[in-house]
Amino acid sequence: MLTDALLLYLHLSAMLGLAVFLTAKTSQMRPDALDLTALPRLRRLDAWVWVSFAAVLASGLALIFWGSKGPDWLLHNPLLWAKAVLQALMAAMSWPSTLRLRHWHHQSQQGAGWQLAHATVRRERRWLMAQSHVMVVIPLLATLMSHGFG
Repeated sequence: MLTDALLLYLHLSAMLGLAVFLTAKTSQMRPDALDLTALPRLRRLDAWVWVSFAAVLASGLALIFWGSKGPDWLLHNPLLWAKAVLQALMAAMSWPSTLRLRHWHHQSQQGAGWQLAHATVRRERRWLMAQSHVMVVIPLLATLMSHGFG
């Protein structure tokens, strides 16, 4: 029972970490705030988003294999697979953002006058917000699973 509670705590903490870092990254992605000093901070936040994705995956796998419900029940639960698909969708949506940040970093190294068009930054921010909206569904599915649905 204690093992299950600790595994659930780790999984929830990883999800909260993902929410925090994605929110922080989104809040920094503003046309008036994105400059040469903000870009390294955004890249660090992006790295933490990926660490959080890995923590969610690792803690989720630990729950499946070491949790009280076990793989026999969980692996046949369609809600688990729906959560996994949404998490994978979030990761897939995050990858282009990571590539854009890397590209912007390389561009910024080219010259001192580097600046992005406001429309580009707003588009990136909308993309980040879309990830956050996908994330909102995952706790609902987790709650349903914890109450025996699926």
